[in-house]
Amino acid sequence: VTSSVDKMNEKEQTRRPVSHPPIGIDLGTTYSAVAFIDESGRPNCIPNDMGEILTPSAILFDGNDMVIGREAVRCSVTDPKIFAECFKRDVGSDRYRKKINGISVPPEVLSAFVLERIKQDVVRRLGSLEEAVITVPAFFDERRRRATQEAGRLAGIRVLDIINEPTAAALAYGYKQGMLKGAESSQKERVLVYDLGGGTFDVSILEVSDGNFRTLATDGDVQLGGRDFDERIFNHIGEHFMSTHGVDPRSNAEDCAQLWLDAQQTKHSLSERSRINIVVSHAGIRQRMEMTRDEFEKITSDLLSRTESTTKLVMKQASLDWSQIAHVLIVGGSSRMPMVSEMLERISGKPVNRSLSPDEAIALGATIYAEFITGQNRGSDKEPLNVVNVNSHSLGIVGRDVKTKRMVVQHVIPKNTPLPYVVQKRYPTSNDRQRGVTVRIVEGESTNPDHCSHLAVCQISNLPTELPKGEKVIVEYRYESNGLINVSARIPAVRRTAAVEIQRDTSENLDSLDLWRERIRTGTTAIPAPTQPSESDTQKTPAQNDRQQQLMRLDELYVLMGRIAVQNAPGKQLQQSHQMAVRGVHAFQKIRSKLAELLNQKKDSQTSADRIRFSTDLAQHKEQLKTAENEARYSLIQLGRELHQNGELPQACRDYGAEVDRLKVMLQKTSKG
Repeated sequence: VTSSVDKMNEKEQTRRPVSHPPIGIDLGTTYSAVAFIDESGRPNCIPNDMGEILTPSAILFDGNDMVIGREAVRCSVTDPKIFAECFKRDVGSDRYRKKINGISVPPEVLSAFVLERIKQDVVRRLGSLEEAVITVPAFFDERRRRATQEAGRLAGIRVLDIINEPTAAALAYGYKQGMLKGAESSQKERVLVYDLGGGTFDVSILEVSDGNFRTLATDGDVQLGGRDFDERIFNHIGEHFMSTHGVDPRSNAEDCAQLWLDAQQTKHSLSERSRINIVVSHAGIRQRMEMTRDEFEKITSDLLSRTESTTKLVMKQASLDWSQIAHVLIVGGSSRMPMVSEMLERISGKPVNRSLSPDEAIALGATIYAEFITGQNRGSDKEPLNVVNVNSHSLGIVGRDVKTKRMVVQHVIPKNTPLPYVVQKRYPTSNDRQRGVTVRIVEGESTNPDHCSHLAVCQISNLPTELPKGEKVIVEYRYESNGLINVSARIPAVRRTAAVEIQRDTSENLDSLDLWRERIRTGTTAIPAPTQPSESDTQKTPAQNDRQQQLMRLDELYVLMGRIAVQNAPGKQLQQSHQMAVRGVHAFQKIRSKLAELLNQKKDSQTSADRIRFSTDLAQHKEQLKTAENEARYSLIQLGRELHQNGELPQACRDYGAEVDRLKVMLQKTSKG
C-alpha cells in the first residue's frame, strides 16, 4: 500500500512552478490577512487598498455594488439587512444561510467573496495569484475544511493545502527564533499556542526544533471567540437602557447595528483603559453610561473559563505538565484582553510570550508553509520543513452492536493521532449471500451516530451470490496531513474494491461567483417567482429575461419534486438530503405555529414594557419565519435536484423531470450564445 507520505512527496516532485511568490491567507472570522515571501526570503503581509494589513471579513451588498472590508462595517449601521459578517463560524453547515435581497447565500460563497477581494489586493501588489495556502482553526472538522477549499475554488484560487492556524503561528514563531535556518542546536521546545480569534478558539501544543514542527495535541471551540465577548457587552448595554427607559435599542435594526459597533469598540478600549463612557441613542433618547473593566470581566467570566478548561484539557491530552512547556504563545486579536494573559499566567506559572503579532502571525506562518510545499526556498541556508499535525476529531464507522443490536460508532483513528496516518480494519459480512457491503464513515467523539458528523458512505455492490457469512472486508482509512480523508474497502476473496474521497456535498449553485452576484442583485434564487417584472428586469435584454425566468422555473420544479419526495421514503443515495429537507420543512412549520400562538395572545392588559417586548418578539418571529421558509425551500431544491441527477424520481415527478431536462438544454444553448 502506498502511504500518504509517498503520495505527497510524488505530488511535490511534479508540482509546476508558479509565477508569483508563495502566498498564505488567514481567512478569519472577523478579519483576514494575506502574506507572501519577498525576494530576500522574508515573509511579509500585503496591505489592502486602504493601506491596512487587516481586512474585515464583512460584506455589504448595495445594489450593483458589493463592498468588502472596513467600509462595509461602517455602512452596516445604515443598511444592516444587506450586511453579512461572521459567516466563517457556519462554513460547511447545511443549516446556515445569510438572507440577502431574499436570497439564502451559503457561508462558503460569502467566504469566497472575501477571498476574491484578498486576491485583488495580491494581484495589485504582485501581478497574479494562482494558488495559496489557507488557514483554518485546528478544531475545524472535515466538512468545514472541504467548504474552505470550495470557497478558494470559487474565488479562483487553487488551494495548495489547508493548515491549522496554531501550526501556522508556530511556524511564524520558529522563523522569528531562527529555527528554520539549519541552526546547529537541535534542542526541542514545546510551545502552547493559545489562539482566541474573532469567532473561533483553539489551543495546540507543538514540539518545535530545527525545521520540525510536530503537533502533540489540539482542541478548541468553533463557536467561541471575540464575537461572544462583544455580545455580552451588547446585551449588557441594551438591558441597562431598557430597564431605565422601557424601550429596547436592540429592537431597531439600525440602532442594533450601531450598538454592535459600540460593543466592539468598548471591548477594545477596555483592553487599554479601566473604564469607558458609552453613548446610546434610541427612540429619541440619548443616554451616557459607564462600563468598567471589572464589569466586563465579570459578565464574560464564563467565556474565559471555557478557554481555561480547554487549555487544561489539551495539557492533559498531551500528558504534559507546565514545567515541560517552554513558552505560552498568544495569537488572535481577542487575546489582547488583559484577563487572557492573567488567566494563562495564573494556570501556567509562566509569563505569556507576546513576541508574535496577534493579527499577522497566522498569515505569515501560512506563507512560510506555502514556500515549503511549492519548493520555492530562496535561501540556500534554509532546510526542509517537517510539519506534523494531528486530527482534531476522531474518525469512526457505524455498525450494529452484537449485544444491544443498536447502531454504534467504532473509532478507528482516535483524536490527536499524528498525521498522515493509514490504518486497516477487517470486518465480517453479516449474512449469507450478502450482495453488498456499506461502510458509513463519521467524525466525532460520541459512540452515538446521531451525535457525530456524517462524512460519507463507501459501498461495494453486486457481490457474488455464493459469498458466505463472515467473509472478510478490509477497510483502509487514510487521514492526510491537511485533515482530508480517503476511505477504501475491498473483499480479497472476490477481488472487489470501492473507494471514496470524502467530500462535502455541494450544490450546483456553487459553481460561479458571478452567478451568485447576479442572483443576489436580482433576487432570483430560492424565492417565489415574481408575478410582475422588477425594475431591473425591464432594463435587461429579452434573452437575459428569458434566461432569468428559466432559472426561476428550474428552481420551482426542483421545489415541487422535493415536496413530493419528502412524503416518500428516501433512496439509498438521498438519505442525507431527504433528512435535511424534512428538517427544513418541520422547522418552518414549527416557527409558523409559534408565530400563530404569539398573535393569539391577549395584549390588552400589558404594560408599556410588555408591549415593547411583544413587539420585539413578534418582529423576531417574523424574521425567523422568513429565514426558515427560505431554508426549507433551499433544502427542497437540493433534494429535487439530486432526485433528478440520480434518476430516482417518484412516478408523480416524471413530468417535472422531463421539463427540467428541456430547461437545461435551453439554458446550455443560451449560455453558449
